[in-house]
This record gives sequence, structure tokens and C-alpha cells, in this order.
Amino acid sequence: MMKIRAAVARELNQLAVETVELDSPKDDEVLVRIRAAGVCHSDLHTLRGELRARPPIVLGHEGAGIVEQVGASVTSVKPGDRVMINWLPSCGVCKTCLDDHPSLCETFPGTVFQGLLRDGSSR
Repeated sequence: MMKIRAAVARELNQLAVETVELDSPKDDEVLVRIRAAGVCHSDLHTLRGELRARPPIVLGHEGAGIVEQVGASVTSVKPGDRVMINWLPSCGVCKTCLDDHPSLCETFPGTVFQGLLRDGSSR
């Protein structure tokens, strides 16, 4: 468990930067120290309650930074690597992922707009 700073919406139309606790990365996750983050229209739609995700939720899903830790099964990046963060997780096994189009993944878009992680859980 570690403490991080995050833009948190605890209620609709209210956003504040807070210190929150974050678990260590799961087996297939990567912890990135964010160096730059963007706020886009989907963050605003979420903040206004126009998407399925509901507070409390951390906003700012477009980012870039440096890998700090990796889960046990992660082989594509290592601590110290500089990375950009794709807002849409990909499964790596559906047709579009295998055709080298992970941004069109057929598996995970529904969970993202509900504020859920790849495994269906939330933090």
C-alpha cells in the first residue's frame, strides 16, 4: 500500500486533488509515476454524471510517466521505462488485438465506462 496524489470526484460536479492509498500492482498491472496527465471530454462527462461510472472516481486517464513497479506476469515493460498510457485496456487475445489494433479491443470497453478494471474489480 502506498500514498499517491489524485484528482478525485467524490460527488458529481466536485473535483479535488487528494492523497489516496493505492495497492501495489496486481499480477498483470504496472505502476506508473505520472509525469503528465490530460483531462478530456470524457472526464468532464463522468464528472457531470453523463457516463455509467459514478463517484467516487479518480479522473485523468490520459497520461505519460515512468514505470515504477510491475506485476509478476508483466514482460512488456520494466521499471525505469518511459510510457504513455492508453485509456482503454486491451485483452491481447481478441481479433482486433491480434490484428494489432488494441485500441479497438472487443473485450474491455464496457468495463472502462463503468469505472472498472480489466478483471471487473475497482479500487
